[in-house]
Amino acid sequence: MKKILKTTLVLFLSTFLFQSCSSSDDKNSANNQVSIDGESYSVPSGSVIELKMDNMTYDSQLFDRSSIVITGIKGSRIATVSFDLFYFDGLPIEGTYTINNVLDDDYEFYQDFFSNQKLCAGWTSACNVTQADDTFLINANNPVGTVTVTNNGNNNYTIQYNGNYKVYDDDFNEIDAVPVVLDITTDVIVQSN
Repeated sequence: MKKILKTTLVLFLSTFLFQSCSSSDDKNSANNQVSIDGESYSVPSGSVIELKMDNMTYDSQLFDRSSIVITGIKGSRIATVSFDLFYFDGLPIEGTYTINNVLDDDYEFYQDFFSNQKLCAGWTSACNVTQADDTFLINANNPVGTVTVTNNGNNNYTIQYNGNYKVYDDDFNEIDAVPVVLDITTDVIVQSN
């Protein structure tokens, strides 16, 4: 599990680094911050990415899936917060997503998703803070509550979350909770399959 989370983090950070050289000027990013465990991280322009996968199916139901990754910086620390969003094909990403805490390939997850038409997969959503030397300071996933995404047009989103991500030991026992507060409005780099 730790290798999967670290690999996911490296993918997100690599994507961020390639995109961070963008010359676009996001007028809303000046005050964008994410608070993780009481520490504030600046969210610079070009550091919010939507990785979108269209036309997926489960049990003959067509749906789309987007992972939204928010990257913040504080000194030599890099923080990432991600949300794995599922929504019926043809629906916009915009909306409030209940976070489901069962495995994303579990029958119960899809039954919950089919009833709600929009759902966030908790087990594949993550919150990580690393030092510049790749030392993990926080490694959490499976947030609780809801996340809200508002599409303001032209790939400018408002993303809001106020809750806890869970920290697990090697036996998957919950050992801690990491508070995360996020209320940002920024241009999002959308990458589709």
